[in-house]
Amino acid sequence: MPARLQTFGQLRLLDEGGNDVAFPEKALLILCYLRTRGLSEMSRADAAGLFWDEASPAAFASLRQTVSRVQKRQNELGRAYLAFTESAIALGREPVECDVEQVREGAGLGLLVELLAEDFLKSAKPRNRSLENWIALQRAGHMALLRRALVDGGEDGAPRQVRSAAALRLLERTPDDDEVRALLIGRPAAVGLMTREPPAQILLPPTGEAPPPRRNPPRLVLLPPVTSLASRAAVRFSEALIEDVTIGLCALRSISIIAPHTAAQISLQADRAATYERHKISYILETRLRDEGEGHTLFAQLIFFGSDEVIWADRFPISAEGLARSRQMIAQHVAGAIATQIERNELVRGDYERDADAYRSFLIGQGHLKNLALPDIRRARKSFREALQANAGFAPAIGGLARSYFLEWLVTARGDADLLRQAERHAEMAIRADERLPAGYRELGVVKLYARQFDDSAAYLDRAEALSPHYANVIASYADTLVQASRPDVGLQKIEHAIELNPLPPDEYFWTAAGASYSLGHYSQALDYIGRMKDRTPADRLSAASWSMLGDMKKARQFIRRTYEVHPDFDLDSWMAIVPFKEEWQRAHYYEGLKKAGF
Repeated sequence: MPARLQTFGQLRLLDEGGNDVAFPEKALLILCYLRTRGLSEMSRADAAGLFWDEASPAAFASLRQTVSRVQKRQNELGRAYLAFTESAIALGREPVECDVEQVREGAGLGLLVELLAEDFLKSAKPRNRSLENWIALQRAGHMALLRRALVDGGEDGAPRQVRSAAALRLLERTPDDDEVRALLIGRPAAVGLMTREPPAQILLPPTGEAPPPRRNPPRLVLLPPVTSLASRAAVRFSEALIEDVTIGLCALRSISIIAPHTAAQISLQADRAATYERHKISYILETRLRDEGEGHTLFAQLIFFGSDEVIWADRFPISAEGLARSRQMIAQHVAGAIATQIERNELVRGDYERDADAYRSFLIGQGHLKNLALPDIRRARKSFREALQANAGFAPAIGGLARSYFLEWLVTARGDADLLRQAERHAEMAIRADERLPAGYRELGVVKLYARQFDDSAAYLDRAEALSPHYANVIASYADTLVQASRPDVGLQKIEHAIELNPLPPDEYFWTAAGASYSLGHYSQALDYIGRMKDRTPADRLSAASWSMLGDMKKARQFIRRTYEVHPDFDLDSWMAIVPFKEEWQRAHYYEGLKKAGF
């Protein structure tokens, strides 16, 4: 079996046994260029122009270095994939198959869908215009072949699910292709893996009319469902549901849908936030299927990436006997809700798209705020200020500044009144900049809590929650207010709901849950929540109090030492004077634990 060159997705050379062969990337690109164009050789001048735009002396010198590295590597392998003369580079004596040669006129739709699921040379990073243009031309040609095979295929030939996959792939690249959209929506695609029912039809926004197309419609990715269920029928249900919703949403030209194959690859990435930013994704739909004994429950949530905000969420009971019927009903509901919520959200979130530089700096700041370490909080503040240099009225960044001042006040535990004043001032500025965004009301509610204005705090957080009832960060702040207002039982329920909405939350969620648990006398549970924090240092005082109430004084004193290592000037009475418990029993309970620990 000959070696194989893979060009779609990651550029790789596989040996006769299917194992990766480490080989210089430029050599692989030359091999790809020759095989794609059906050439046996190319001049060194053409090769230099391919990688360095012009065949200058410097380009020839760089090419000679590349040739030297390739020859050395081929000698190590005992293989000759490329051959070199003074004036040319040619195919070597080793036979190499190439996947791109299968993409040709007359190739079956099924094969094209399989091969073109990933972009040609997706992993390559061309550093010059000539190589970039050549790759773009090849990709356009591949999509043209795929489109021709789909449009000319008629009703015969490929199965319906293959035609559906082809249409979704094409619409991902060219969302304005009405002919392809008509093929997808007009024909019942075989996404019902358990039945032959047609996919759900989209429920349009309340006007009853599809909104006009946008020049740059927001991009939506529907991630594969998360499920730990053993039932194969339930797993197929989840897959079919997402496919139904995807196809239904393709009726709207105001939303650009990421194709399912790409969505599946995105779901595997370790740093999803960076992936969303790289793919210019604005909205993410996450679903989780859970076993509820006699039936199942599907939890779905739509996240606006710009503010890490859940703008819609719902839970659907599914009977084990009626999966197919449930799928149709749920798909219609989910697709309609997505369409409506995105259209509504876009009306008030246009500033994210209009100012890319401010948005990018804001996202970096948001990332830093996921950690409660003081250096991260200050890095976040720097990023928010950079966002405001690009757009002085960018309300999300102003709200981010307010958050950073409050968090610094919280973790330093010095009672610095100026930090709280700065947080309050910027929260009020964020509301003035855009009264429709919940962030300003959330931050103002938090500041009012620590100013012991409990009623005002609840009112501002009520307003934030009304503006965005599924926004986990708002719910988490509201939970903190309830805990400090001596209602830890209700606060714990609310923070648990926030964690359900945001399963990978920032540390402050777990800190709030731990504080509620301590106030309820659930000390082991408090320590369990603290154990889920990435950086547990800010909760050292609470850990010490919890261990002391459990009677383990050795562990309690470990956390006392850690507290003084970080805050050598920490004073218990001064700290307790600013902790905003509404009722004295809660303050006395916390003070008892800290005093017993040895503070």
